[in-house]
Amino acid sequence: MSTSLTDALLNVRTAYRLLADYQQHLVELLAFVRKELGATTYHQNYRNAVPRGFDRLELSDDAGRRFLPFNDISVLWIKPAGQQQDPIHQHEAGDLLIDVWVRSDTGNGLDKEPEAPVDKSASELRFYFYACSDPDGEDRNWFYSVWRSSDYPRRGELAAHKSLPGYKIYADALNLEDLGDKASARKAVAAMRERASAKLGQPV
Repeated sequence: MSTSLTDALLNVRTAYRLLADYQQHLVELLAFVRKELGATTYHQNYRNAVPRGFDRLELSDDAGRRFLPFNDISVLWIKPAGQQQDPIHQHEAGDLLIDVWVRSDTGNGLDKEPEAPVDKSASELRFYFYACSDPDGEDRNWFYSVWRSSDYPRRGELAAHKSLPGYKIYADALNLEDLGDKASARKAVAAMRERASAKLGQPV
Protein backbone atom coordinates (compact mmCIF):
# COMPACT_ATOMS: atom_id res chain seq x y z
CA MET A 1 0.00 0.00 0.00
CA SER A 2 1.39 3.38 -0.97
CA THR A 3 1.93 6.09 1.60
CA SER A 4 -0.59 8.35 -0.12
CA LEU A 5 -3.32 5.72 0.04
CA THR A 6 -2.48 5.03 3.66
CA ASP A 7 -2.85 8.73 4.41
CA ALA A 8 -6.11 8.90 2.46
CA LEU A 9 -7.62 6.00 4.40
CA LEU A 10 -6.46 7.58 7.64
CA ASN A 11 -8.31 10.72 6.61
CA VAL A 12 -11.43 8.67 5.87
CA ARG A 13 -11.35 7.02 9.29
CA THR A 14 -10.82 10.39 10.90
CA ALA A 15 -13.74 11.83 8.92
CA TYR A 16 -16.02 8.98 10.01
CA ARG A 17 -15.26 9.64 13.66
CA LEU A 18 -15.77 13.37 13.21
CA LEU A 19 -19.10 12.70 11.52
CA ALA A 20 -20.16 10.44 14.36
CA ASP A 21 -19.38 13.17 16.89
CA TYR A 22 -21.14 15.79 14.76
CA GLN A 23 -24.26 13.68 14.39
CA GLN A 24 -24.36 12.88 18.08
CA HIS A 25 -24.22 16.61 18.78
CA LEU A 26 -27.01 17.26 16.27
CA VAL A 27 -29.26 14.59 17.75
CA GLU A 28 -28.83 16.13 21.18
CA LEU A 29 -29.25 19.67 19.82
CA LEU A 30 -32.48 18.77 18.04
CA ALA A 31 -33.86 17.26 21.23
CA PHE A 32 -32.94 20.43 23.13
CA VAL A 33 -34.61 22.70 20.55
CA ARG A 34 -37.71 20.49 20.44
CA LYS A 35 -38.10 20.77 24.20
CA GLU A 36 -37.58 24.54 24.06
CA LEU A 37 -40.41 24.75 21.53
CA GLY A 38 -42.63 22.47 23.62
CA ALA A 39 -43.12 20.11 20.70
CA THR A 40 -43.20 16.33 20.43
CA THR A 41 -41.62 14.07 17.84
CA TYR A 42 -43.81 13.00 14.95
CA HIS A 43 -42.04 11.92 11.74
CA GLN A 44 -38.83 12.21 9.73
CA ASN A 45 -38.09 12.44 6.05
CA TYR A 46 -34.88 11.81 4.11
CA ARG A 47 -34.52 14.04 1.07
CA ASN A 48 -31.68 11.90 -0.22
CA ALA A 49 -32.78 8.37 0.53
CA VAL A 50 -30.03 5.79 0.83
CA PRO A 51 -30.00 3.56 -2.31
CA ARG A 52 -31.68 0.21 -1.77
CA GLY A 53 -29.22 -1.71 -3.92
CA PHE A 54 -25.88 -1.49 -5.70
CA ASP A 55 -27.08 -2.54 -9.14
CA ARG A 56 -25.80 0.07 -11.67
CA LEU A 57 -25.16 2.43 -8.76
CA GLU A 58 -21.75 3.22 -10.22
CA LEU A 59 -23.53 5.09 -13.03
CA SER A 60 -25.02 7.59 -10.59
CA ASP A 61 -23.08 10.79 -10.02
CA ASP A 62 -24.56 11.33 -6.57
CA ALA A 63 -24.24 7.80 -5.17
CA GLY A 64 -21.48 8.82 -2.77
CA ARG A 65 -23.38 11.80 -1.47
CA ARG A 66 -26.54 9.80 -0.90
CA PHE A 67 -24.74 7.51 1.50
CA LEU A 68 -23.71 10.44 3.65
CA PRO A 69 -25.36 10.22 7.05
CA PHE A 70 -27.59 13.07 8.16
CA ASN A 71 -27.52 14.48 4.65
CA ASP A 72 -30.49 16.83 4.46
CA ILE A 73 -32.86 15.10 6.82
CA SER A 74 -36.11 16.67 7.94
CA VAL A 75 -37.56 15.95 11.34
CA LEU A 76 -41.21 16.79 11.89
CA TRP A 77 -42.60 17.76 15.26
CA ILE A 78 -46.14 18.65 16.31
CA LYS A 79 -47.36 21.06 18.94
CA PRO A 80 -51.12 20.78 19.46
CA ALA A 81 -52.84 23.79 20.96
CA GLY A 82 -55.91 21.89 22.04
CA GLN A 83 -56.66 18.67 23.76
CA GLN A 84 -57.56 16.56 20.74
CA GLN A 85 -57.76 12.82 20.98
CA ASP A 86 -55.95 12.56 17.65
CA PRO A 87 -53.75 15.65 17.09
CA ILE A 88 -52.14 14.10 14.00
CA HIS A 89 -55.42 14.02 12.06
CA GLN A 90 -57.84 16.32 13.89
CA HIS A 91 -56.46 19.86 13.86
CA GLU A 92 -57.64 22.85 15.83
CA ALA A 93 -56.82 26.54 15.51
CA GLY A 94 -53.34 27.10 16.88
CA ASP A 95 -52.02 23.62 16.17
CA LEU A 96 -48.51 23.51 14.75
CA LEU A 97 -46.41 21.19 12.64
CA ILE A 98 -42.73 22.13 12.85
CA ASP A 99 -40.37 20.95 10.10
CA VAL A 100 -36.68 21.18 10.98
CA TRP A 101 -34.45 20.66 7.96
CA VAL A 102 -30.83 19.91 8.79
CA ARG A 103 -28.73 21.67 6.14
CA SER A 104 -25.23 20.61 7.07
CA ASP A 105 -23.88 22.08 3.82
CA THR A 106 -25.92 24.80 2.15
CA GLY A 107 -23.52 24.76 -0.78
CA ASN A 108 -24.19 21.20 -1.91
CA GLY A 109 -26.44 22.35 -4.72
CA LEU A 110 -29.70 20.83 -3.49
CA ASP A 111 -33.14 22.35 -4.09
CA LYS A 112 -31.91 24.81 -6.74
CA GLU A 113 -29.48 26.41 -4.33
CA PRO A 114 -26.15 27.26 -5.98
CA GLU A 115 -23.20 25.01 -5.35
CA ALA A 116 -20.49 26.69 -3.31
CA PRO A 117 -17.08 25.78 -1.84
CA VAL A 118 -17.14 24.72 1.80
CA ASP A 119 -15.67 28.00 3.00
CA LYS A 120 -18.48 29.89 1.27
CA SER A 121 -21.20 27.54 2.49
CA ALA A 122 -23.01 27.36 5.84
CA SER A 123 -24.48 24.84 8.26
CA GLU A 124 -28.04 25.61 9.28
CA LEU A 125 -31.18 24.34 10.90
CA ARG A 126 -34.09 25.56 8.78
CA PHE A 127 -37.49 25.78 10.42
CA TYR A 128 -40.88 25.73 8.72
CA PHE A 129 -43.83 26.36 11.02
CA TYR A 130 -47.13 25.03 9.63
CA ALA A 131 -50.01 26.58 11.53
CA CYS A 132 -53.64 25.59 11.42
CA SER A 133 -55.50 28.88 11.83
CA ASP A 134 -58.95 28.03 10.50
CA PRO A 135 -59.80 24.30 10.63
CA ASP A 136 -62.60 23.09 8.40
CA GLY A 137 -63.48 20.07 10.50
CA GLU A 138 -62.04 17.54 8.07
CA ASP A 139 -59.59 14.89 9.25
CA ARG A 140 -56.17 15.67 7.73
CA ASN A 141 -52.89 13.89 8.25
CA TRP A 142 -50.14 16.42 8.96
CA PHE A 143 -47.57 14.62 6.81
CA TYR A 144 -49.61 13.50 3.80
CA SER A 145 -52.37 16.11 3.71
CA VAL A 146 -50.53 19.23 4.80
CA TRP A 147 -46.72 18.92 4.64
CA ARG A 148 -46.41 16.99 1.36
CA SER A 149 -48.83 19.23 -0.51
CA SER A 150 -47.09 22.50 0.30
CA ASP A 151 -44.14 24.57 -0.88
CA TYR A 152 -41.56 26.20 1.36
CA PRO A 153 -41.67 29.98 1.61
CA ARG A 154 -38.43 31.92 1.71
CA ARG A 155 -36.75 32.58 5.04
CA GLY A 156 -38.58 35.25 6.99
CA GLU A 157 -41.69 34.99 4.84
CA LEU A 158 -45.21 33.89 5.69
CA ALA A 159 -47.14 32.03 2.99
CA ALA A 160 -50.60 30.59 2.65
CA HIS A 161 -50.84 26.86 2.00
CA LYS A 162 -51.43 26.46 -1.73
CA SER A 163 -54.42 24.13 -1.37
CA LEU A 164 -55.61 24.41 2.25
CA PRO A 165 -56.94 27.92 3.03
CA GLY A 166 -56.93 27.31 6.78
CA TYR A 167 -53.18 26.72 6.97
CA LYS A 168 -50.17 29.01 6.68
CA ILE A 169 -46.41 28.51 6.74
CA TYR A 170 -43.59 30.58 8.17
CA ALA A 171 -39.90 29.98 7.38
CA ASP A 172 -36.91 30.76 9.59
CA ALA A 173 -33.38 29.45 10.11
CA LEU A 174 -30.67 29.22 12.73
CA ASN A 175 -26.97 29.04 11.92
CA LEU A 176 -25.32 26.16 13.75
CA GLU A 177 -22.46 28.52 14.61
CA ASP A 178 -24.90 30.39 16.85
CA LEU A 179 -25.93 27.26 18.76
CA GLY A 180 -22.60 26.33 20.30
CA ASP A 181 -23.76 26.00 23.89
CA LYS A 182 -27.03 25.69 25.80
CA ALA A 183 -27.31 29.39 26.66
CA SER A 184 -26.66 30.49 23.08
CA ALA A 185 -29.07 27.92 21.68
CA ARG A 186 -31.80 28.91 24.13
CA LYS A 187 -31.37 32.60 23.24
CA ALA A 188 -31.47 31.90 19.48
CA VAL A 189 -34.56 29.69 19.77
CA ALA A 190 -36.34 32.27 21.93
CA ALA A 191 -35.68 34.98 19.35
CA MET A 192 -36.97 32.73 16.58
CA ARG A 193 -40.12 31.96 18.59
CA GLU A 194 -40.81 35.67 18.86
CA ARG A 195 -40.40 36.14 15.11
CA ALA A 196 -42.59 33.16 14.33
CA SER A 197 -45.27 34.18 16.82
CA ALA A 198 -45.44 37.67 15.34
CA LYS A 199 -45.70 36.37 11.78
CA LEU A 200 -48.24 33.65 12.52
CA GLY A 201 -50.28 35.72 14.95
CA GLN A 202 -50.22 33.03 17.61
CA PRO A 203 -47.82 31.88 20.30
CA VAL A 204 -45.18 29.46 19.05
